[in-house]
Formats: sequence, C-alpha cells, structure tokens
Amino acid sequence: MRKIVYSGALKFVAVLLFIATVVSGVLVATNGVFNFFDQEADIYAGEKDFSDSWYISSLLGTPESLIYNVYHDVFYDEYDEMGYHVPKGDIDSEELRLEFEQRLTEIFGEPNNFEKINYYVQWNDFEFTNCGAENADDIMQGEYYSFLKRDSAGQFERYATNEIDMGRIKLLEDIDRFDNSSTIVISCSVKEEVVKEYKAIWEKQEAIVFDTITKTVVCAIVALLLFIYLLCVCGKNKDGEYKNMWLDNIWIEVHLAAIAGATLGAIALAIFVAEEYMYGNFPQNLIYLVLGTVSALGSLIIITSLLSIIRNIKTRRLMETSIILRIIRWIVRLIVKIVKWIWKITKAFWLTIFRLLSKRTGVIFITVLLVYTALIGIFGVFLPEGPFWLILGILLFGFASFLIAYRAKDFDEIKKGVSEVRNGNVGYKIPVLKCDDMKTLAGNINDIAIGLDESVAAKVKAERLKTELITNVSHDLKTPITSIISYTELLSKIEDLPEEAKDYVAVIAKKSDRLKRLTQDLFDISKVQSGNDDVVLEKLDVALLINQALGEHDNEIQSSGLPFCVEAPKELFISADGRKMSRVLSNLINNILKYAMKNTRVFITASEKNGMIEMEFKNISAYPLNFNVEEITGRFVRGDESRTAEGNGLGLAIAKSYTEICNGTFDIVVDGDMFKAILKFKKYV
Repeated sequence: MRKIVYSGALKFVAVLLFIATVVSGVLVATNGVFNFFDQEADIYAGEKDFSDSWYISSLLGTPESLIYNVYHDVFYDEYDEMGYHVPKGDIDSEELRLEFEQRLTEIFGEPNNFEKINYYVQWNDFEFTNCGAENADDIMQGEYYSFLKRDSAGQFERYATNEIDMGRIKLLEDIDRFDNSSTIVISCSVKEEVVKEYKAIWEKQEAIVFDTITKTVVCAIVALLLFIYLLCVCGKNKDGEYKNMWLDNIWIEVHLAAIAGATLGAIALAIFVAEEYMYGNFPQNLIYLVLGTVSALGSLIIITSLLSIIRNIKTRRLMETSIILRIIRWIVRLIVKIVKWIWKITKAFWLTIFRLLSKRTGVIFITVLLVYTALIGIFGVFLPEGPFWLILGILLFGFASFLIAYRAKDFDEIKKGVSEVRNGNVGYKIPVLKCDDMKTLAGNINDIAIGLDESVAAKVKAERLKTELITNVSHDLKTPITSIISYTELLSKIEDLPEEAKDYVAVIAKKSDRLKRLTQDLFDISKVQSGNDDVVLEKLDVALLINQALGEHDNEIQSSGLPFCVEAPKELFISADGRKMSRVLSNLINNILKYAMKNTRVFITASEKNGMIEMEFKNISAYPLNFNVEEITGRFVRGDESRTAEGNGLGLAIAKSYTEICNGTFDIVVDGDMFKAILKFKKYV
C-alpha cells in the first residue's frame, strides 16, 4: 500500500486531477455568471425571500423618492456658507405652491414612472392615482404594498409587506425643514403580473447561484484534498526516502515569483476578458477556452512551484536554494564572526593581563604602579612640582606597559610553537626570543620537538623497511611456490603412484596453496600500508555486492551447515572500489565459516542510518572471544583459541585496510560470544 501511495504515477495523476478540478471550478463559476446575467433582469441579490428583494423595495419606494425630489427641486436648491441646503424662498408663497403642484401633476402623470406599480398619493387636498383608487386602503389590497403617512403635526404611520429601508422615512422627515404643515399620504403596490414575472426570474437566479456555489465548493474541496495529499507525499519515494527533482535546484525566489506572476496574471487576464466581453469586444464562446487555458496553466505553475518548495523544506535544502535566506545566513554569520572576534580580543586582553601579572613581569608591573601611586600621593598634582611627578609617573606606566607587551609577544611565540608540535609539525622551530626566561623555555620546547622528529623518522623508516621486506619476500616466494604447486599437480596425475605417496602429495598441495594465499595476503596488505595500491571509486549496489560475495562462497556455505540470514534492501549505494570491497566481504565470510559455532545462524544486514550505509556481519563464535578488539585487526593477530583453525591472521587486517582506503570505517564489536564486524560508508548521492 505504501508503494502505491508514494508512487510517481499516483502523484502525477493527482496533479492532473488537481488541475482539472481547478479548471472545472473556474468554468462552472463562469457558466453560472453567464446564466445569471442571461436573465431579463438582475433581481436576486442574496435575499431569503422574494418579498425582501431590493427590486420590490425599489418599486415600492419610487413614489416616496419622486416626491422628495420635487421638494428638493422646488423648495430646496440653495446652499448657505457652510454648504447646507436652505429654502430658496418663502414656503408659504402661493407661487411656490403652484409650482410644486404642477411638478407633482407632471410626475404622476407620466405612465413610464409607474408602469409596474399601482399608487395613491395625497398632498394636502390634491390626490394622484393611476388605478382609480379612492383612498390608500384600495391600494393595500395587493400582495406587496407600502403605506406611508405624515400628517400636518409631523406624525408618521408606516405599513409594508416587506422590510423597506427606513431611510425613506428619513427622506420625508427632511421635508420638515421647509414644509412642516402639509399632509402627505403615499400608498403603492406592485402589480400582480409584475410580481409573477419577476418572482420567477428571482427564483431562477437563486437556483443558479446556489447550484454554481455548490459545484464550485465541491471542486474547491476536491482540489484542497488533492493538494493536501500532494503536500504529504511530495519529495518521498515508494521506499520512504526523501528525494529531490531537477526543479528543486531552481532558486526559491524564482518559484515564488512564478506563483505570484501566475496568480496575478490569471486574475488580470480574467478581468480583461470580462471587461472586453461586457463591451461586446470578446465572443462568449471563446471565454471558456481562454479562462480554462489560463486556469490550467496558472494552476500547473502554482502547484509545481509549491511542491518544489515543499520538497526543499522536507529535504532541508531550503537554505541552499534561497538567495534571500543565504544572504541572511551570511549576514548572521558575519555578525557572529564580528562578535566572536570582539570576544576573542577582549578575552585575550584580560588573559594577557592575568598572565603577565605573574612572576617577574607582575612584580615589575605592580612595582611601577605602586611607585607611581606613591609619588602622586606624596607630592600631589597641585604642588608646584606636581606636574613633573605626574609626567614621570606616566612615563613609568608607559615603560611598564611596554615590558608587558614585550613579554606577551614572546609568550605568543611559545604558545604557537607548542600548538604546531601538538598538531604533528615536529619540524617547527620557535624563533630566538629576547626575554631570558622565555628563551630557555623556547629552547627546551625545540629540543623536545627535535627528539620527537627523530623518533617519528626512525619509526617511519623502520615501518618502511618492514613493508619493503615483506613485499620483497612475498614477491620472491611467488615463483618457487608456483613451481611447487605445478610439480605437485604433475605428481598427483601419476596413476601408478603409491597410495602413501599420493597422501604426501595431497598434503604438499594443501600446504603450498595455503602458503600461496599467505604470500598474496602479505603482498596485498604491504601495498595498502605503503600507499602504492590503486583505488578506483565507483557507484556500488550494497545488496548486489553482498549477494555476489555469498554466491562465490555458496559451496562452502552449503557444506558448513550455517544458515545465513541476509537483509539488504535494494537501492542502497556507496562509493568504493568494487574489487577491494569484494575482497573485504569475502574475508569476512571466510572468517565466519572458520570460526562460527556449528548449527548457529549468521546475520548479514545492510541499512541506512543518518546518511550512512551500514553493513553488519554477526555470528556466534565457536571459541571464547578473549582477545583485544583493538588488536584483532592487526597483522598476524588471531584469537588464542582459534589458532587450531586454518588462517594467517591477515584476513581482518586486509578487510580493515581495504575498507579505510575506500573511505569507510571498519569496527569489531564483541558481545559475549557474539562477534560483529561493522562497515560504514557515506551514502552515494
């Protein structure tokens, strides 16, 4: 199941489904908008019921708005210094009243203003209606109606079948500024055929909105689930390892710019297409193609860049692939270096002071300061001779400081010389110092370094001579051993050879073969330790390497009766010399076959731990493991109880040497009767 979840094919399908879902959501929303505005009128605006719609409210509020506009035009079109409306004349003027009545008559006489409503309007003694109503009660028989009355005392009555904006009452209240004595009655209702027609439109638009929102939300949820899945599985392969793609080598800032550009570009293009469509410059059938293509490309760019950033976060490569973060890291490191440098200087200063206050330098320093303090205290700076003693004290203090700095320089040279010798540079010589006590100490240190140098040189020379001797002897032995083996093979082929002689020939063949292997092992380990062995590093499959080694010893393993339990996952790679690693594994298997307890299991495992590939060979020893694990990998070193078995004591030494020249580590661990050989290499990347 894990391999299916983290498979590349499923991730690719998830990306395609994500893009398809985003495109579907965009197209669904676009189609919903087109269907909404394809209706005869824009009626629906999110209301719970048609009676609360803005359209009904606007129809019922039309007479009120018109009456207010007439008041405003006739009585209320002048402004004071503060910018407030003021009446343009005496509101009791008969001329103004006649003008107001005329304007009302003109407005309510225009059928276009009220073709969708029935109304009854009363202004003082004047009545206006478009349906023959005798009073306001006749109008309120409709399904949707509104009644508003303001009497001459300024009292309001309000009845309506819907929640109309109360600001309309505010319109009539505003009339009190210039007309507080008129009686105004406004009653209107929406015509039945208008209600039927526009209610159907409202319901259809409501259905379109809900259907569009539902489908869009479903697409959004599916896209979100796919996105969450991709966030969880990206960067991880079917074997549970974190791996990056070539896209992850691109700077993070480039990905962020791509995400921002794709998002803003898609939005800008969508707005442009919508505006052009509204002005009739863009065909509707092309909008789906354009928006689908834009959303597909935009979502592809966004998801690709986001997944790349997430992979870098998971593999801890975010710092490596971010210019800004690297700059910040560089600034932080610079600040840390500056702080450390300041701390180092401060620390060195105080350490120098404390060191120099010891022995003769400290005596000189303290004496000078005491003399200076005594002189200043005795003579005083305010005496006629005070300036002289002050200057003298300053000079003495300066001289003492010079002596301290002088000795500090010599001390630093000695410290540097000791550090060089400690680090292995025994040929380093401390230069001649000027302080007597420091000069003696420097000479002693130089003598020690000379002795170490001579001792190391002698040891190196002895080791080189030993290596050359072994190499030469093993090389010179090859020819006679080869001859012995050849003549032994010829003797073994003689048919009439006595049985006793055949036994002797078999013993000679066995011993000569062992001698041949011994000389070859001596030659090999001498080459390694002399640094003359060539190493060709290559990419090696650990599992394949182990299986090949086991295959080469298959007959011996079968005859030994030792069950080999091998656990080596595929795709574990190291960088090493294939020929030498084969020799290492062969020597370890031979060691197990020689010294493992009969009828016990042998465990060979390979695993990855913290970026390292670890190979472990475990077996139960047939002999007590009473040897030093630090010495067992030396040349000709064998366990005391294992000397009855065939061996030359070079197998583990060669295995350790070959492992180390392949940049690996070789360790022996003993736990009771458990013998472990552990090889570690850096994972090949």
